[in-house]
Amino acid sequence: MIRRERSQFSLRRLEGLTDGIYAIAMTLLVLSLPLPQLGGTSTNNDILEHFSEITELFGTYALSFILLANFWIIQLKIFKYIKMSCTPHLWANLGGLLVVCLIPFSSSLVGCHNHTFTANLFFHFNIFLISVFFLIQCRVLLINPETIADQFDESAIRRVIRINLILPVVSLIGIGIAFFAPDWSILVYIAVPFLTNQLKVRISNPQKEESNGL
Repeated sequence: MIRRERSQFSLRRLEGLTDGIYAIAMTLLVLSLPLPQLGGTSTNNDILEHFSEITELFGTYALSFILLANFWIIQLKIFKYIKMSCTPHLWANLGGLLVVCLIPFSSSLVGCHNHTFTANLFFHFNIFLISVFFLIQCRVLLINPETIADQFDESAIRRVIRINLILPVVSLIGIGIAFFAPDWSILVYIAVPFLTNQLKVRISNPQKEESNGL
């Protein structure tokens, strides 16, 4: 019993570290948007032309910010299911933060070279790894059920795993699309909210039917 207590840790410091890294990563995204280098003789048309040249960078910035925000929300929801962390969960969380920190780089890379397969591959694989680390976190909770909050059980964690399978699958689809149309492959993430809602409805309906039957 004493050994188990020593292997568990409060979530407070982990939550603070996670929030800080997500905040920094989301802020660094804006550095991918270059200022116009026009000197002191610039005109309104020069600035508008610069904006038109970096339209794709704006789009990539917005999409990357939304994805990071979505990842942060997912992490908050996972924390809701945990009463205490453990060493494997700490490392799974830190592994996820490792690849979260790469998002500003992969976003800039695909924003500047979205016509290449390699840039899109790096971006999609970055998203894939973040998603996988969420699944690893949930798997660690199943292996260590004593870390799950008292109001939840293993079935709740399994539902979270099923819902979070969407992002890694979508990122792999994005890699496949990048083979043929790299310019459009990152748009595959627009489908994530719709797919997530549909899956949540499918998961909740059987539960309602079972409760009605009881």
